[in-house]
Amino acid sequence: MIVSEINIKLAILGQWGVGKTSIVNTFVGKNFPAMYIPTIGSNIARKEYKLTSNHIRLNIWDIGGQKSFNPLNPVFFSNLDSALLIFDLSNPKETLQELIQTYMKNLSQYSPKCISYLIGNKSDLIKPEDSEILLNNIRQYQIEGFPIIFISAKTQDNISEAFSLVIFNFLKKVEKESKEKEFTGISKKFLESINKTEGDLDHLIINLEEIDPNTLHNKITPTIIKKNVRLAEIEDFPLKEIKDLTKAQELDVDKSLIKENIIDAFKNNLSIISDIISGLKRAPIDSLIINIDKSLDDLENLKKDFVLKLDSILELESNK
Repeated sequence: MIVSEINIKLAILGQWGVGKTSIVNTFVGKNFPAMYIPTIGSNIARKEYKLTSNHIRLNIWDIGGQKSFNPLNPVFFSNLDSALLIFDLSNPKETLQELIQTYMKNLSQYSPKCISYLIGNKSDLIKPEDSEILLNNIRQYQIEGFPIIFISAKTQDNISEAFSLVIFNFLKKVEKESKEKEFTGISKKFLESINKTEGDLDHLIINLEEIDPNTLHNKITPTIIKKNVRLAEIEDFPLKEIKDLTKAQELDVDKSLIKENIIDAFKNNLSIISDIISGLKRAPIDSLIINIDKSLDDLENLKKDFVLKLDSILELESNK
């Protein structure tokens, strides 16, 4: 049996400290970070789903939002199939404004066909009495065309479901645009593989115009007390208290941990390069040129990311 391979490139975007890396770690089964450590450039994680005749690979690009180390390079916004635009529910004004001013504009310019979602993280910090204020703060930005989902990386609420929605909607797009028989019904097969229905996933989306503030808290955090959260002993620093790396250093964010994360990302990205090359070997002849072009773009992105990481390590060493 010939198994078709589907690669989905998903970017996790947003200001530093909103929980991007925590969201990815929670989804792929890693521990929730005990403290804020800035992501340098991009880190790539993967999740794979094997159906009967299809192999789905979700490639998750966690893009650092710390501008002092991460100039917003257009390469991070190219060839995206989907994007999660992350904001902090405990600090919606500042983090939503950053999404609108920076990230949405770049997405529109460099990946206009990308399927994007607006993700409010840290729902575990929202008290019932704060729900109406939160909704009003979000409504004032009049963001249209982006499905809105509330999640909590710390308690794991709605995390796997949000990523499942990303995959499901992309597969529906593949079904609509492709004439290949092997993709027929793939979105339904995916739902069956994760034991979900389309209604289960649609239930995640928040309708800002219709949602009742009195019931919002029950909708966004229905199972917090049931979650088994793996935490280290040190609590993470609140976003509002960390304005740049200098402030982070005052709060004892260890430079050696930043360096360690960079080195780990180096190793991980090398394996990604190997996978990109292997993927070209398996690509159908009729789509080989398209796959080569996309792979070259990804390799160029990784090259620039390597340079950024190397420069960051040298800067950290020089500031000792």
